[in-house]
Amino acid sequence: MSGDEESHASSSTDAAAYVATPYGLMSAAGRWYHIPEEGVREYAGGVLDHVSLDQLVRWADAWMDSPRTVTLWALPLLLWAVPLGWAVLAAVGVYCGWTLASPSFPGVGGVRVVSVLRNVYLQGGYYVATLSFLAAAEQLAAVGVGLTAFVLFRWGIVGWTLRAALRSVRRRLYPLPVADQVLRGLIVRAALKYRVSVPQVDAMTSDILDNWGAQSESSSDSEEHPAS
Repeated sequence: MSGDEESHASSSTDAAAYVATPYGLMSAAGRWYHIPEEGVREYAGGVLDHVSLDQLVRWADAWMDSPRTVTLWALPLLLWAVPLGWAVLAAVGVYCGWTLASPSFPGVGGVRVVSVLRNVYLQGGYYVATLSFLAAAEQLAAVGVGLTAFVLFRWGIVGWTLRAALRSVRRRLYPLPVADQVLRGLIVRAALKYRVSVPQVDAMTSDILDNWGAQSESSSDSEEHPAS
């Protein structure tokens, strides 16, 4: 599919990707992106000729969810490859490490992959297959851990438990709210992919910070507490 075709298709299917407000975009997942719609259209320039704003917001949401997605796909492999306790510790390490590092490298190819892998039915089928394999190998404790982890991650309990500590570290790592960091990164990388100039990235950053400061603290907090 070409860039223009992708833009047209996403525009027709992703109409409810966000709600525009004077302070920014509220995504369907309940995250704030602190840049108004007209600001994105001004700063993103020709990028939106190839990828619609709806698609960019959906991609940003998918990348924000990618720590859970990556960990859920890694855990069964860890349960098979290493002892149970080490597998659990490694899964927590994957989740924390990806949460802290991933805002620095969102990309068009990567976000397409995680957009597919975050599908709950695909994940469910994967867990049925892998845990059945573990059960056949009589690794029943690993099966129990896998089932429990699947529920805890899908319901957002793990993310909620670690959210405060990880958010504190991420605020030291990134100059922008993390959701905005991801959206800006996707715009820049899409511009590189489609060879489009986005000369006003610094102005976009300034507007994000202005809008973030203008919002109430409760609105700011909602960006990292999306609906499940």
